[in-house]
Amino acid sequence: MNTNRLIHAGFWFGKSDVKEALELAKAGVGGFCIYFGTTKEVKELIAALRAAAPSGLIISADYEYGLGRWHKDAQLLPSNISIGAARKEDLSYKKGLITARQARELGVDWVLAPNVDLADTPANPIVNTRSFGKDASLVTDMAKAFMLGLADGGCLNCLKHFPGHGSTLLDSHLSLPTVNKSLSKLQEEDLIPYKKLLTKADAIMPSHLLVPAFDKEKPASFSEKTIQGFLRRELHYKGLIVTDALIMKATGGLEPVDAFKAGADILLCPENPFEVMAKLEKEVKKDRSLIDHAISALSEQEMMIAKLKSAEDFVCKDCAEQADKLSFDTARAGICLKGEDIKLKHGKSVTYLEIDVFPGGEMQAKDFYNKLKAEGIKLKPYKAGDKSDVLIISTMANYAAFSGKINFSAEQKEIINKATAKAGKSALVSFGSPFVDDGLKINSFLMAGTQTAPFQKVCADILLGKEAARGFMPV
Repeated sequence: MNTNRLIHAGFWFGKSDVKEALELAKAGVGGFCIYFGTTKEVKELIAALRAAAPSGLIISADYEYGLGRWHKDAQLLPSNISIGAARKEDLSYKKGLITARQARELGVDWVLAPNVDLADTPANPIVNTRSFGKDASLVTDMAKAFMLGLADGGCLNCLKHFPGHGSTLLDSHLSLPTVNKSLSKLQEEDLIPYKKLLTKADAIMPSHLLVPAFDKEKPASFSEKTIQGFLRRELHYKGLIVTDALIMKATGGLEPVDAFKAGADILLCPENPFEVMAKLEKEVKKDRSLIDHAISALSEQEMMIAKLKSAEDFVCKDCAEQADKLSFDTARAGICLKGEDIKLKHGKSVTYLEIDVFPGGEMQAKDFYNKLKAEGIKLKPYKAGDKSDVLIISTMANYAAFSGKINFSAEQKEIINKATAKAGKSALVSFGSPFVDDGLKINSFLMAGTQTAPFQKVCADILLGKEAARGFMPV
């Protein structure tokens, strides 16, 4: 029995050593989770890893926004919050299908999605646009459609982050968040997607969250009470359980092997995989119950591989065109309007202010700005103290792992409110977070939720009166 297969190593282009990854493959790890790199680099690495491995590998990636989430030369797909705002299951299905086809073309088998966390806490720094919305039924329906798309595209899925990351106030990449909901509240809200979808799940990912309703001492990912006691016995889940990335700070220095002892089947992205291999093998050899667990976990993994072998290998000839169409269709159906419907006429002079949580120095919403300009809107950059007839503010404010930040700071809100105080009309356009309007004195809020060019162009068309905002705020 090769317990090395219970470990799925992480590989970060620009950080990880290819030689070490090949050694891990030769040692028989069960798979790799891939981050960054170009699509060409990813495809070549995966081929090399498979050639080096003595048995089948499962290659995973966090493609929640499509491949463009991690690979700069790939396309971003609409965010979950935009899909949820559109309320169209066919769009979620197409997102899953396109994601899977593009992933399989690179050699990625397992998409660590959908995210079924609820967007019920505006200050949550890590869920936000990754969620389909606040309503558990909406999240369930959209996630189900996405999972069907993944399956039809030939990829495995993973429900996360069990039992629900939505109500937290901390980024688990940085520290351990606490979910303070009672068990009855979790049952009524966060757990609904799991209850309804677990029979369709290829895997479930317990997260690095302290959930006192289950366990007052250990994070869900290391908690036997949570994994064995609730997920297995109460919910009767029979499938694979994979940890969240074990490099995350929320683990608090806990040993990866302890997650396996608690009931996890796959240890994902441990800090020192060779050390974990040795410790896992040692622990399993001396404990009969762990031997049984390892046999079961390896069997589950083999069933996943068998499922992949039976899936058709898709060649994604027109996925780029499909992705563009999906973005436009989602934008036309999912952009939401709160407040006044401001319309700009040709020749109108407009003051423009772009503000972000992570300023990059360059203009972010170029397609939005250029579309307005091309349609005859006279745009001038905002300067502190300027008076304006119409003020347009845009933002890409979004979650970023390991940052702990989201939405606007108090200083940024002050800048915006000072600007809007001297404007006749003001509109905020968010290509990211749906919560950035909180505490702002604005006339109009357009929530797009996605930063791609199609969303930027459709937002411009809405302000120009060429399109309508048809979405439903999913929060």
